[in-house]
Amino acid sequence: MSKPRPLSVGAFVLAALALVVGGILFFTAGTLTAKHVRLVSFFPGTVAGLQVGSIVTFQGVPVGQVTSLGVRITQDIRRPIIQVDMELVPSRLAVYGAPRSREDDQVATLVQRGLVAQLVKESFITGRLIVELAFRTGVETSRVGGTAVPEVPTVPSDFAALAKQLQAVDIAGAVESFQRTAASLDTLLNSAELRQTVRDAPATLAQLRQTLATVDREVAAFSRTGRGVVGDSAVALQKTLTSVQALVATLDRESATTLTAIRGTLGRADASLDNTRLLLDPQGPMVSQLQQAVDDLAATAARLRKVAERVDRDPAVLVRGR
Repeated sequence: MSKPRPLSVGAFVLAALALVVGGILFFTAGTLTAKHVRLVSFFPGTVAGLQVGSIVTFQGVPVGQVTSLGVRITQDIRRPIIQVDMELVPSRLAVYGAPRSREDDQVATLVQRGLVAQLVKESFITGRLIVELAFRTGVETSRVGGTAVPEVPTVPSDFAALAKQLQAVDIAGAVESFQRTAASLDTLLNSAELRQTVRDAPATLAQLRQTLATVDREVAAFSRTGRGVVGDSAVALQKTLTSVQALVATLDRESATTLTAIRGTLGRADASLDNTRLLLDPQGPMVSQLQQAVDDLAATAARLRKVAERVDRDPAVLVRGR
């Protein structure tokens, strides 16, 4: 077996290294040589699962990575916070419609518009975390300030928010209330009254069945009686309707006769009124004759008055005559 030549081995190693470098440059799309934008965020809670090299995404799109992790402790050592330094690739996060400016100014503009960072589970199996960037408004954010690089405010992760809500729940009170409820239920189940009620349940059910059977019989009897009453009422109502119809027919006939008599009476009354108008008419013959008679009576009365005056002056006139 011939020994390998050192020149061949060296050439093979160089070719392999060239392939590796070319693959890295191909799959990173030039991010190794691109200028990166440095960011920083401060998380008040634990970041267990986050490590250097973790991905930074913007709504699921990888835009950078975590470069370092550190701890900041306040003076009172009551609020330790975790500093997370990140680097973004500007070519993967472009801002359209805005004037060209430095990357730091662009990040500051995005933060003013609501850009925040949040820890998100990359995998529930491994428990690894990533940093998710997104625009959110109307949420409570955490910010430290006073940094040399642009700071992105943070919001609690979903698990942190859930843990905070659980902290507000009075678990001890809930457990105590559950224990009291269980004790009350146990007392109720072991009470003599409940046992007696359970023993009396068959007799009570039998009595209830008997009562229901009695009610069924009474309802059936009442139904038969009710049907008879309804039938009698229907017959009586039919008779009443027949009588009413006969009465209406009689009234129709009587009304026709009465109307005829009324018409005759009204005709005679009209004739009498006509005669009365003739008698009372000033130009009529009756009034003229009456006026003539009255005039004759007046003339006769005047002559008699004259005779009476002459007799009164000279009674001998009765003997002589004229």
